[in-house]
Amino acid sequence: MKNQFKKYILLFTLSASLFSACKKDFGDLNKNPNTPLAANTKYLFASAVIGTRGIPNGAAGLLYVQHMAEFIYTNESRYQQIQYSYDGIYSGPVQDLQRIIKLNTDPATKSLKEVLDNGTNANQIGYARILKAFLMLQITDRWGNVPYTQAGLGLENAQPKFDTQKFIYNDLLKELKEAPLQIVAAQPNDPLYGAVGTDYLKWKRWANSLRAIVALRMMKTEDVAIAKVAFAEAVAAGLMTSNADNAIINYQGNSTYESPWYTNYTRNGRYDYGVSQTVIDNRMVPNADPRLPIFSRTAGSPAVYKGIPYGVSDQFAYGDDGALLGRAISSNVFPLQLTTYSQMCFTMAEAALEGWIPGGDAEMINWYIKGIDASMDQWAAIQVSTAATPAVTITAANKLTYEAQPSVLLTAAQTHNQKLEKIQTQKWLNFYMSNGYEAWAEWRRTGYPVLTPAPDAANADKQIPRRQAYPKTESDLNKANYDAAVAAQGPDALSTRVWWDRP
Repeated sequence: MKNQFKKYILLFTLSASLFSACKKDFGDLNKNPNTPLAANTKYLFASAVIGTRGIPNGAAGLLYVQHMAEFIYTNESRYQQIQYSYDGIYSGPVQDLQRIIKLNTDPATKSLKEVLDNGTNANQIGYARILKAFLMLQITDRWGNVPYTQAGLGLENAQPKFDTQKFIYNDLLKELKEAPLQIVAAQPNDPLYGAVGTDYLKWKRWANSLRAIVALRMMKTEDVAIAKVAFAEAVAAGLMTSNADNAIINYQGNSTYESPWYTNYTRNGRYDYGVSQTVIDNRMVPNADPRLPIFSRTAGSPAVYKGIPYGVSDQFAYGDDGALLGRAISSNVFPLQLTTYSQMCFTMAEAALEGWIPGGDAEMINWYIKGIDASMDQWAAIQVSTAATPAVTITAANKLTYEAQPSVLLTAAQTHNQKLEKIQTQKWLNFYMSNGYEAWAEWRRTGYPVLTPAPDAANADKQIPRRQAYPKTESDLNKANYDAAVAAQGPDALSTRVWWDRP
C-alpha cells in the first residue's frame, strides 16, 4: 500500500511538471506540418474552377430551351421537378472563393506562404471576385432572390439572409468593374485560362464581357439607365476579341474529370437524352446548317438526321426513331463552354439594334455575321479536338450559304422583332449543349426563339418555367429568411418571374 501511494505521488509530480512545461515556448514542437494554419489558396482556386463544371450545363437548363429531349423518362422536360438545390454551389466553389478573399484580406493570414504562393493579395482577390460573380449570376438567374452578401460563409452563418436580385445585379456590375483592375499577372495554378505570360488578360476580357451580359439583361428594368452606362464602360474596357478568349473548362480523359455526357452514354450505358426535334427538324435541317453533323448523329435506315419529340409522356427508348447527341458532345473530353466570343458577338448585335452602341443596322449585321462565323469555327474545332467522327470541315462558302438562308438572313429592312428573333435564335444555337442556363435566361428575357411548351407539361400553368424553386433545406433550416424571400419575390413556384424577367 505504501509503495502504491508513492507511485501516485510520482505520477502527480510528473503531471505537474508536464503541465508547467506546456506553458513554455517550444517553437514549432506543437505544430503539425501536415495541418497548415491556412489553406493553400493555389489549391482553393483550382478547386473552385473545377467545381464550376456541371453548374452551367445542367440537364434542366438544356431541356427548358429544348436543346435536348428525353428518352423514356421525360419528367424533367415536362417540368415535373420543381425544387432544385444550390447547396453544393454555395458549399463548394462559392465557399472556396470566399475563403480566398478572406485569407488575402485578413491581416493574420494575408502574408502567409500558403497564401502568397498563388500571387499577390490583390491579384488573387481579383480572380476570386470574377469567378464568384459568374457563379452568383448563374444562381440568381435560376432562383431570383438568393443569399449573396452572407453567402459562402459556411458555419459562420448557416442561416444567411436573401438579397434581392435587383441588389445582386447592381453589385455584380460593381464587382465586375473593380475586379479586373486588381489583376496584373497570371496565377500559378489557373485551370481555366492558364498561367503563362499574358493569359491573365483573358480574365479581364471575360470579366468585362460578363459585365456587358449583366447590363443587357437589365434592359427592361427600372435600372436601365445604370445598365446602359455599365455596358458602355464594359465595351470600352475590352470584351472578348476571338475564340481564343472563350472561357472553357476542359474535361479530361479519366473517370474523375470526364464529361457528364460521356458518363451517361458510355460509362453508364444509358441513353437518357437525345437531340430534340426543335433543334434538328425545326432549325438545322431546313437551313442546311453545317454544324448538324457535330450536333447530332443520324438515325434510322436509311440514315437521316431527325430529332426526338420534346416533352411528351409516352416516349420511346432509343432506337431508330431519334438521334443521339453528336459524338464530339458525348466524348469524354467535350469542353464546357461558360462564355464565348460568339455569344458576345450576338450581344453586341443586339446592343446595336437597341441603340446601346453606335453604328445602327450596319453594325448589327456585322456583329451578327461575326457571331455565326465564330460559332461555326468553335464547333468545328471541338469536333477536331475530340477526334470525333465524321470529320467536319466548315468552309467560308458553307458559312455564306447558311447566312443567306431566308430564315437566317438579317437585313435592315426587317422589323425590330424579326431582327431580335434572328439574333437570339443564332445565340440559342451557339449555346447548344454548353451553357443551357444562360440560354434559358436569354430566352426568358427576349422570348426568342419562339418555343412551344411541352405538350404533356406536368407543372401547374403548363408553361416553360420562369425560375426554379428553392431547395427544401431553406424552408426547413432557414425558414425566416426563406419566408421573407418568398414574400418579397412571389410564390416559390416555376411560374414566378425573377426581377429582370419582364413581359
